[in-house]
Amino acid sequence: MFEQPRPETPLHYLRGSRRGQKETEGLLIAEASLRRCLSIRGSADSARLGEAVRSVTGLPLPGKTLGFEHRANSFMFWQGPTEWMLVTGHEGSETLEADLRRALAGEAAAVVDVSGGQTLLSLSGSALSEVLQKSSSYDFHPANFPAGKCVQTVFAKATALVARLDDDAVLMLVRRSFADYIALWLLDAAAEYGVAVRE
Repeated sequence: MFEQPRPETPLHYLRGSRRGQKETEGLLIAEASLRRCLSIRGSADSARLGEAVRSVTGLPLPGKTLGFEHRANSFMFWQGPTEWMLVTGHEGSETLEADLRRALAGEAAAVVDVSGGQTLLSLSGSALSEVLQKSSSYDFHPANFPAGKCVQTVFAKATALVARLDDDAVLMLVRRSFADYIALWLLDAAAEYGVAVRE
């Protein structure tokens, strides 16, 4: 009898990697386990859309431009005036797309499961701001990029959605096809500070 293949994240092979000769790492990289990612589109002025999303996901649509909402293991990122991205590791998330579609029946809205094309990275450490700023033309200085803000931007000649959790931690949602490139870029860019990929 054959064993069922175990699904792996795009960067599983990099776990435990290290660069630099520092006693403590200035940057720690961790890849989240596989997440459910749903792209949601509709009118931000629609009360029904907001109510349906909150009732099914437990999260409101972000109330401000370039903002995000989170609760436990789930995040709702603002991606544009009519677009949001739900990222969740919540149990039972495999039914979320169908549940949202039912709740939004008749509404001018769209829900698309894009889970297979995304991966979520967590970056933290004392050198985080320096590494972010040397990797993008976007101004990632904490004064311009405070906690609670997220942006989609060019990152290391690829694209990423970056969300600031606090002064020393961000989440980065990247396309699966860019994951290897961005991870290797981060390992090189942070080598001078010491960098490690968590097991």
